[in-house]
Amino acid sequence: MSAISDDEKRRLLKASSLFHGLSESELGTIASVVRLVSVNARQQLFHRGDAASQLYIVVRGRLKALATAADGHEIVFNIVGPGEVIGELATLNATARTATVQAIDVCELLSLRQSDLFEFLRTHPDAAIKLCRVLAARVSNLSELVTDMQFLKLPFRLAKKLITMGNSYGQEQDDGLRIKLKLSQEEWGDLVGATRESINKQFRAWTKEGLIHLDRGCIVLAQREAIERLGSYDSL
Repeated sequence: MSAISDDEKRRLLKASSLFHGLSESELGTIASVVRLVSVNARQQLFHRGDAASQLYIVVRGRLKALATAADGHEIVFNIVGPGEVIGELATLNATARTATVQAIDVCELLSLRQSDLFEFLRTHPDAAIKLCRVLAARVSNLSELVTDMQFLKLPFRLAKKLITMGNSYGQEQDDGLRIKLKLSQEEWGDLVGATRESINKQFRAWTKEGLIHLDRGCIVLAQREAIERLGSYDSL
């Protein structure tokens, strides 16, 4: 995608997790100032500690947000794909990046500069309120994730993450909900704070029970309601 029209930018913004609630006029204003950027696989989009001067909307590909522990081990906080937004909190707070973001695949993103975002929010107060509500929900989800990682067992955390990914990347098919995001068992482990071996053991158990199965490298939730129950606080 070497060039992109404003109409296509509006469509992509409307499909994004952050801007989907805005009006066509508001989307058009943002579309006029975003630009398309490309990132190669394994290339870092930004580093932890960098100044936050812009946010990004993923158009194509996947990226992971990570930090490096004292022992050199990578801790993956999140994996994002098309329609999701990266770097919005640090950009709005005008603070340094709290994590490094690295492309898993070749990626294309829409970049929105901090100065353009602030000008948009200043001149569109109704849109600012809508965005605040979305961001508040995202912060709440992050807080919940930290609590889950600290206190809850792996089956709960993994089931909950499968449902979250299913809601974001799911495609209904005859044999269940297919998560259209190919992740290795190590990457699933990074997302829920577990080892690859633990993930492998849990996936094998759920496959044997008929709850999930693999389809061309993607996980299919064969019994979605059962997985939802496993990832519900009512199951604790």
